[in-house]
Amino acid sequence: MMKKLILSFFILMATSGVLRADAVTFEATVNSSRVSLDQVLQLTLTVTGVNGNLDPVSLPVLDGFTAKYLGPSTSVSIVNGDYHSERSFVYNLFPNKTGHFQIPPISATIIGQTYSTKPIDVEVIENSAQAQSPSPSSNEASDQNQAPSTQSLKDKILVKVSVDNTAVFLNERIPLTVKLFVNDVPMRDIQYPLFNKTGFLVDDFEKPEQSSQVINGGRYDVVVFKTNIYPARLGDLTFGPVQIQGNVLYKTGQNSPFNQDNNFFGTDVFNNFFNAYATRPVTVSSEPVQLHVSSLPEVNRPQDFSGAIGQFDFKASISPAQVKAGDPITLKMDLKGSGNFKGTQMPVFQDLGFKTYAPQIKEGIDEKTAEEVIIPTSANIKEVPALRFSYFDTSLKDYKTITQGPFAIQVAAPGPDQQFKAVGFSDVGKEISAPPVNQISLGKILIKARQLLKKLFASIWFWVSLEFIIAAGIFYFLWKRFRDRLENDPAFARRLKAVKEARQALSQAEGYISKGSSKDFYALLSKVLRDYLANKWHQPSAALSVDEILRQLKTAKLDDAHIARLKTILEQSDLVCFAGASRDAGQMRADLSQAKDLITHLEKSLK
Repeated sequence: MMKKLILSFFILMATSGVLRADAVTFEATVNSSRVSLDQVLQLTLTVTGVNGNLDPVSLPVLDGFTAKYLGPSTSVSIVNGDYHSERSFVYNLFPNKTGHFQIPPISATIIGQTYSTKPIDVEVIENSAQAQSPSPSSNEASDQNQAPSTQSLKDKILVKVSVDNTAVFLNERIPLTVKLFVNDVPMRDIQYPLFNKTGFLVDDFEKPEQSSQVINGGRYDVVVFKTNIYPARLGDLTFGPVQIQGNVLYKTGQNSPFNQDNNFFGTDVFNNFFNAYATRPVTVSSEPVQLHVSSLPEVNRPQDFSGAIGQFDFKASISPAQVKAGDPITLKMDLKGSGNFKGTQMPVFQDLGFKTYAPQIKEGIDEKTAEEVIIPTSANIKEVPALRFSYFDTSLKDYKTITQGPFAIQVAAPGPDQQFKAVGFSDVGKEISAPPVNQISLGKILIKARQLLKKLFASIWFWVSLEFIIAAGIFYFLWKRFRDRLENDPAFARRLKAVKEARQALSQAEGYISKGSSKDFYALLSKVLRDYLANKWHQPSAALSVDEILRQLKTAKLDDAHIARLKTILEQSDLVCFAGASRDAGQMRADLSQAKDLITHLEKSLK
């Protein structure tokens, strides 16, 4: 029976973070929804979230099939920092007659609670030539020896696009969800969704989420991409189709280490092991989504409306509330919510009684803040006028206005001995007061200062202290520049942390070797190398396919020997993780040593 290839979505999954157990689930899946009388249908009952041993589940009487229990299987994985455990029970179902049948809901008592699966529809036909999905047992050799066709992948890899609403307003923020479904296909190097952006503004995609879902008895691995789109045209707009590109791994079967032309004890055996597998690029498209975009209504539109659409919360405050004429007051405005922050403007403060300056505006995720200096010009001012923020609420389909203020203030007149502080105002004239009677002569002050400096210059501690102050000042200046660059230069920060994170992650590898967990070991090894290079190049790790990594390393003029070693480790990791290959503890330690040497060499070469 053909070994089932295990799907991975970005090759590498996070292996750090807090481990937490799953909620208990109980699901039934089949390897095909259409079989012939001469084929075998495989039924898998999967329990997740239970770490202890479980007894096999007893099947009810299945109309049209004879069941045989094959045995259990257990798997543990860490996805997005979460701990996942699965216990599966596998059964062979032998068809007895043709027709349409249903595998009924199957119940099992797990930790004192009863769970049931969903029913599965299955069709049994007369001969295997009519089956859409040939059984692994009858076509294993032919399927493994040729690249999968587009038709054979039609129901295996799907892309679906969804939006919350199709009747929207101009410039409204529309949450967009793109889901990639993959069923029983080893797919890697998955790229972010692509689509024509004409007529839309688009946010960057969030970090993809990974999960699994059972659809009509088939288990699909799911990658979820989320972003926001903003329609920029009126009328009927077509969004999509959305395309996702990736590579499907398949076994070529063209090479064997036992062919007479190969040197069994030379490097050809090792090369043939990898040449027996190849990748086929695939592009999967979704159905387009039709949107109807309307303009905002004119009825009830506030005069100060500036185009904000969504749901918002607006706050404003001042500080201090007691000042003198000409002293500054800080006006702070904070806007939060969900909507089109790209086109939203903060309220503009204007009042003849205040001198104003340009506000400092900062933008975050679903938040925008503004701080502005305002200066009262007269002691007669009693308040800071109210501020209004108007927006169109998409849930109410109407305009709303949030008012903050007015804010009471106390403004005192400047003292008789104070100049007016407001920049840009005329100086307040006043008579120059006569110098004090007991005025100290300038000559005496200079003489005393000279004597003090002479004593200081003669003291060795003065010079030691001065050198220490200068050294501390230089150190603080350099440290401050370093910290500022870390905060303001993401590429520099990622390059700096690349080698540290890689070495910390590799410290977990020895534990996988001692446990004999080659799959977890090579998943970690591949993740460390990809994350290291992604940090050095300031690129998303998911976007770095093996071909792209090799291309960039050649551009960086890395020597061919190290490029070949890196390629070998990455391809070997893929084979262990996705094609069922195995490596012993000695081989894993040798590969770990090579990975550490590679990172050391790359750290010297990739500046």
